[in-house]
Amino acid sequence: MKNLSDYLNEKKQDTKKPHVAKKDEGADDKKFMALMVQYKTLRKNKDDKVKAASVLKKALELSKDGDVSSKAKTAAAYL
Repeated sequence: MKNLSDYLNEKKQDTKKPHVAKKDEGADDKKFMALMVQYKTLRKNKDDKVKAASVLKKALELSKDGDVSSKAKTAAAYL
């Protein structure tokens, strides 16, 4: 069991830096999912349809030209 002082002195891993893609993960999966989540929130508001369309266009271009896994595409379909 860890002491409290040891626990508080541990450094957290920085998840903002680029990371190595896992075996079943594409390099652009996180960016694609972020765009699809943004699209989902924008499409609910009727005033932001133009923005939603542009975000969807970016996401579809990324899925076509980028390295997006089929698992990420399937996950985006269920958002």
